[in-house]
Amino acid sequence: MSSWSIDPVGGFSLTAVLGLLLFVALIFAPIGLRLSARCRAVLVALRGATALLLLLVMLRPSLVTTETKQIPGSLILLADASRSMQVADSLADASRWNALRSMLDSASDQLAELSQAWDIHLYQFDENAQSIPLEEDGHVKLADQPEGPQTAIGSVLDDVLQQHSQQRVVAVLLMSDGAQRAFAPRDLPPQTVVRRMAADDIPLYTFAFGQPALGTQSDLRIEDLTLSDMVFSETPVAVRATVGAEGYVNQSFKVQLLWEQADGTMATVDTQELQIDNSRRQTPITLTHTPTEPGEYKVSIQIDSPAGELVTSNNIQSTFVNVMKGGVNILYMAGATRVGGGPGLEPRFIRSALAPHDDLNVRFELFDYRKPRIRYRDRLLENNYNVYLLGNVDVSALDPASWQQISEDVEQGAGLAMLGGFHSFGPGGFRDSPLNDVLPIVMGPAERQNFGDPPRQDMHVAGPLKIAPVRMGNQIHPIMRLLTEELSGSAWSDLPALDGANRFERTRLKPNAQVIAESTGARRWPLLVIGAWGEGRTVAAAFDSTWRWRLEGFGEAQRRFWRQLVLWLARKDESQDQAVWVRLDQRRYQRGSHVGFTLGTGKTASEPLSPDSFKVEVVLPDETVVPVRASHRGEVLVGRFQDTDVPGDYRVRVTARDEDLPQEIAEARFTVPDLDMELDQPASEPTLLESLAHITAEAGGAGLAPEEFNDLLDDLLSRTEEYEEEVSVKASLWDTWPTFLLIVALLSSEWLLRKRWGLV
Repeated sequence: MSSWSIDPVGGFSLTAVLGLLLFVALIFAPIGLRLSARCRAVLVALRGATALLLLLVMLRPSLVTTETKQIPGSLILLADASRSMQVADSLADASRWNALRSMLDSASDQLAELSQAWDIHLYQFDENAQSIPLEEDGHVKLADQPEGPQTAIGSVLDDVLQQHSQQRVVAVLLMSDGAQRAFAPRDLPPQTVVRRMAADDIPLYTFAFGQPALGTQSDLRIEDLTLSDMVFSETPVAVRATVGAEGYVNQSFKVQLLWEQADGTMATVDTQELQIDNSRRQTPITLTHTPTEPGEYKVSIQIDSPAGELVTSNNIQSTFVNVMKGGVNILYMAGATRVGGGPGLEPRFIRSALAPHDDLNVRFELFDYRKPRIRYRDRLLENNYNVYLLGNVDVSALDPASWQQISEDVEQGAGLAMLGGFHSFGPGGFRDSPLNDVLPIVMGPAERQNFGDPPRQDMHVAGPLKIAPVRMGNQIHPIMRLLTEELSGSAWSDLPALDGANRFERTRLKPNAQVIAESTGARRWPLLVIGAWGEGRTVAAAFDSTWRWRLEGFGEAQRRFWRQLVLWLARKDESQDQAVWVRLDQRRYQRGSHVGFTLGTGKTASEPLSPDSFKVEVVLPDETVVPVRASHRGEVLVGRFQDTDVPGDYRVRVTARDEDLPQEIAEARFTVPDLDMELDQPASEPTLLESLAHITAEAGGAGLAPEEFNDLLDDLLSRTEEYEEEVSVKASLWDTWPTFLLIVALLSSEWLLRKRWGLV
C-alpha cells in the first residue's frame, strides 16, 4: 500500500508566504525591455519552472509504502546433558535423559513447523553449551548418554543469550533436573541471568525431569570435614565431619579416622560404629587422635561402602594439618573494672575466641579486690603455664611472690601479655612489681590509679581508635596477619574502632621493644608493643575492646588475632625459625578452583625479596611439575595456581634462588577431592526451575511438566503472527540528486540566456 505525504518547511502558512514571494521575485523581476516577446517568454518560463520546483522542495513530498513483514525470531531450547540426567527415576524407570529425548521426539512435527516461522537453536549443555542441529523433519540428534561433569545453568543461559543478543529471542525452553552444580568460574547464579531476561521481556519455560527425593537411590557420604589447620603434638586433636545418608536405614557402618604415617601410608587411628537413624539424613561425628611428632600430615575420614552403592568417591574426605611442638597452657587472669564489679566484656570474648582450639588450654581466674591478696605461687609451679594473659589486673590481686614467679617463668621461656585497662601497667601499680623489668614499656612513678577515683585521663587515649599494623621491611608481624593480603590494609581498616587505649609514649619504650600496631590518624599512638625477657616473649596491648569486632560481624578476625598472639607468645608461630616457608590459603579445593598462597623466608636477606628470589613449582597428582611465577601483592610475595581439574594431592614447592638465602625447600600440600558433583547428590530440584520461570511470568514464562511440552509448542505456533509488524518505507522526492541538478540546470540556463542577450 502506497500513499503520498508532505511536510512543508515551517508549516503550510509559512510555505505559502515564502512561495508567493519567491514566485513574484522570479516572475516579475525586470527582464529587460530590449528583448523580443519570444525571449521574454522563455525567461519567464525558466523562472516559473524554477519557482515551482523550489516550492515543491519546500513542501517536501514523500511516497510512503507500507508492508507487513515477519520479524525474524529465535526460539532457544536447552537440554541438560550432565551426568545427573543418567538417574533412572522418570516414568517407567526411564532415565531423565531418555525421558527428555522421548519428549523431543514426540514433538518433531511441531518443531519442524515452528522452524518455518522462527530460527530454532537447540543446545545440549553441561558446564558449556554445545549447538545441536535440528533436522528438516524436526528430529534432534542428542548424545546417547549425558556425560557432563557440571551443570552450569546460569553461565550457559548467559552465554547463549549473549550469542543471540542481535536477534529477537521469542522464548527460552530449559529442560533439566534443575540442580545447578558448577565450580567457579562457571557458577553464575541463574537468577541473575533470568532477571535480565524478564527485563528484556523474554519468557523462560522450564521442564523438570527426575524426582526431588532420591527414592531407591541410596548413598553414604562424608561431608563438612573440619579440623584446625595447625595442631600440637601430645595434644588430642578432634576431627569432625558429617555423615550424610540416603537409604540404609537402621543399619550400622564403620567410620575410620586415617592419619598419615612417616612412610606416607595411611593408618587407622580411631574407629566408630555409626547407626543410621531414619529420623535424620545427616549425622555429626567426631574422631580423635593424639599426634606425637611435628610435621605435615594427611588426615582422612572414611565410611564403609555398602555393596551396590552407586557413588563411592564421596565415602572419604581428606585434608592436611601441620603438627607443631606441644600444646599451649594459658592462664588468663582478669580483674574487675571496679571494686565489687565485673570484668567487662573483653575477657568473655577472648575466652570465646580461644575456646574452639583443642590445642589451647585456657584457665581463667577473676579477681575480687575486696578479698586479700592471693598466694598463687604454688598453683603456678604445679601447672607449668606457657602463656600468661593479664587483663586489667591490679598489682594488689596477687602477693609479690606470685608476681615474682610469673617473672621467672617468662625469663625461662613463657610468654606474657598485659592487656589494656584502668588498672593495667602503671595505673595498676606494676612499676614497683617484678613485672616492671619484664614488660617492654617504661612505667612512670606517678601513674597509679586508685580504686574509687575517676580514671586518669592523662594515662589513656580516648576513642574511637582504628588499629593498623606497622610494616617491618617487606612483611608485617605474624600476630597481625588477618589475610593473605595483610599489607593491603583492607582487613584492618574494615574492623570497628576500639573504645580507647592505655597511653604509651614512644619515648618510653624499652630498647628491645618493637611497635607492631598503632592507631591511625595524625597522632599514631602505639597500641601493640612486643619485647623479650630472658627466653620469653612479652606483649603490651594498650586496648581491651576487641569484643566490638565480634559483635559487628568480624568474629573470624577477632578469633584469628587472639590465637596468633597466643601462639607467638608460646613460640609456636608457624614461621618461627623457618628458613623458607610457604602458606596455603586453605587445604581443600574444588576442581577448577584457584589456589592462593604466600611465601617468604624467616631469615634476613641482604636486599628486599623479589619474585625472582624463589623458584616456585606445583607438583600435580601424576608428579608433573608446573612452574609458577611469584608476584608482589603490596610487599608480600604471593602465588596463584589454577590447573586443579585433576582430583588428588598437590604439592607447592618453594626453593630460594638467592645465594644469601638458605638453600632449603619448603613444601605445603593441598587436596582436590574426587567428588562427582552430578552423582554425589543427584536429586532433582524442580522448585528451582519453577522459581526461575516465575521471574519471567509477566513475559509469559511458566514452569511446566514434560507432558505439557507439546501444548506449549502448539501455543507458540498459534502466536507466530504476534511477531509480525508493519514496516513503512518512505521515499522522498525533494532531497534527491535529480531534483538538485534540475534546479541548478534551470538557474544556469536562465543565467546563460541573460548573458547571451546582453542582460548581465
